[in-house]
Amino acid sequence: MVGILLACAIHRGVVLRSIRYKSIAAAGALSIMAAACGSSATSGSSGSSGASSGSPLVVAGVIAITGSSSFEGSNQSGGIYPAIYSINHAGGVLGHQLVYKGVDTRGDPADALPAVQQMLATTKNLVLVAGPGTASAPTIVPVLNAAKIPMTAVAGESSYDFNTLPYFWRLFPPDSANGTGMALWAHQKGYTRVATIFGTDSGSQGDLPGVLASVKALHMDLVSQINVTPDQPSYLSSVQQLMASHPQVIMTESDGTTAGTFFGELKQLGGLQPIIGTEATFTAPWLTAVKGALGSSFEQYYTGMITEPSKTTAAVSTFQTALKATKTQVSPPWQSYLSNPFSLTYYDGIITVALAMVAANSTSPSVFDSYISKVANPGAGKTVVYTYAQGVAALKAGKQIQYFGATGTIDFNKYHNSDGNQEAVGSTSSLNPVPLGVVTAKAIEAVPVVGVA
Repeated sequence: MVGILLACAIHRGVVLRSIRYKSIAAAGALSIMAAACGSSATSGSSGSSGASSGSPLVVAGVIAITGSSSFEGSNQSGGIYPAIYSINHAGGVLGHQLVYKGVDTRGDPADALPAVQQMLATTKNLVLVAGPGTASAPTIVPVLNAAKIPMTAVAGESSYDFNTLPYFWRLFPPDSANGTGMALWAHQKGYTRVATIFGTDSGSQGDLPGVLASVKALHMDLVSQINVTPDQPSYLSSVQQLMASHPQVIMTESDGTTAGTFFGELKQLGGLQPIIGTEATFTAPWLTAVKGALGSSFEQYYTGMITEPSKTTAAVSTFQTALKATKTQVSPPWQSYLSNPFSLTYYDGIITVALAMVAANSTSPSVFDSYISKVANPGAGKTVVYTYAQGVAALKAGKQIQYFGATGTIDFNKYHNSDGNQEAVGSTSSLNPVPLGVVTAKAIEAVPVVGVA
């Protein structure tokens, strides 16, 4: 017992102050220690009934809030604040109001792990983590799962395609699916010569394996594969290399600043070709930067592949109303999140988990976690609801529900993944999507990609 107490003291003190972990192995070891020690984060929410009467429930946004990937935190803010607003203004969850707590990973596993451990050690009534993102997920997902904290993740790694962790839930298609959707759209458009331009940061690299494997499977020619270091003052040599390969289409992901510099120089040299961007490019910082660099050419050359947005329903209008009500809380400009696929996904994730708590009549994660798919997935005899308030009313009436979200149908498989169709979109001047066509989930699954990590 003394040994465990000593280990806990180290775990909660020295570890958090001085060690920067970089390996999954370290994360696994630390998660075991966390499980042995326990924490104030779970002491108020791991019992059969959950948090004490009337106490607030914490939703933690575990994402890059600062640093080069801070756009991830901005996207998350556009979904998490509206979701909490919608839930609280509908009476909260079982007599509790939700509150937000930001946990900054800086997009770096070395920063993410101590931040998450600090959160677990100091946060009472933690019921949900919104996140993590791609870069930090392999390090901190095992820790959060060991602490029995549900996650609504946007992590794109294909390693989660066959997830077995009970507290990991992903409403977003994996990076490999987005990459395959990009290749299929290019194939449908008749392109045969493909170039790729991807940032060297881990967040930008996620879709690349799916792109490369799908280009090969669809018998297109990869004429140039260029990785660019973010935030350089010029990419002239890479631009010249790209032009020398004579591509018909460019597939890409990087941060907005890098993309603006690269494509601006490509335009100046007369080398613009059609651009197909990953879902991460359809965000305000990227679109603003590249549109500024390309000017009137932007709408002609850019296509983004995003999760197929829902038709306008009560789920969408409720999200938009809540976003407008919280516009002073989200990262500006608030209008940029109206159609942002990441913001919509975070919103749906929080609404779904809140409904799971109501369905389970518990705020204890170990109790309500198994209800997440029950309130989301389609099923015979279920009542379709579009808002948290509708869901609560139906559950109180003794009905089984399907929450049809702002992103459309949510249908978790046995691996806790909900994959949807991919849609090719352009962008209006106000950064709203212009639908161009759909690549179905069935078509993506039919592409015989191999070797995608």
